[in-house]
Amino acid sequence: MSLPESDRSWREQCQSNVGNRPMVDVTDMIRRGESVYGAVSLASLQRLAQDLPDQPAVVGFTGRAGAQDLDQAGVVWYELSGSSQTGRRDRVWLKIQAIVTLTCQRCMKPMQFVVDETAAFVCYANETEALAAVQDDDDPLAPEPLAVDEPLDLIDLVQDQLILAVPYVPKHEVCEPAVQSAGEPIEDEPRESPFKVLEGLKTKPGKQD
Repeated sequence: MSLPESDRSWREQCQSNVGNRPMVDVTDMIRRGESVYGAVSLASLQRLAQDLPDQPAVVGFTGRAGAQDLDQAGVVWYELSGSSQTGRRDRVWLKIQAIVTLTCQRCMKPMQFVVDETAAFVCYANETEALAAVQDDDDPLAPEPLAVDEPLDLIDLVQDQLILAVPYVPKHEVCEPAVQSAGEPIEDEPRESPFKVLEGLKTKPGKQD
């Protein structure tokens, strides 16, 4: 798996705004018709990284990215956008892409997992209203509620979505065969069962006296 080639220009735009920690006034962002985008290293997301193997060192992670930097593991690209419609609550969308290094739980070797998703949120005036919406809505596919009464720590939201996106028990689709160590004995071809040989001896005719 790899990141979409069609989104390379989007990742380049995100990576031109590297390392910031945006505090977003969501209501104002929607009113202005703007979006907030950027890129951050996976290793800097401590709640996520503490349960993962070491992530690759990020190469050339300053300023406007070159083409060679737009597919590297260890980077998260993100963008928050929103819209307002008459008669409906404001909505926002968080788009994230990343290549996360995990440990396959079958062969215990490193594996790369591609995250490419967009999460939707419905805006509520405060945390109390957002929590009430969670209790009233039984649809597991409904957009998540988002309280917008205080500035949103966008990196925290990005980290939450990545934690949800990473599989709890990651596994390769097909694990690579184990490499035999030098000096390790090679198994012979399967031998005939000694019980089968014994059974054959029992059925042979005995000698005549």
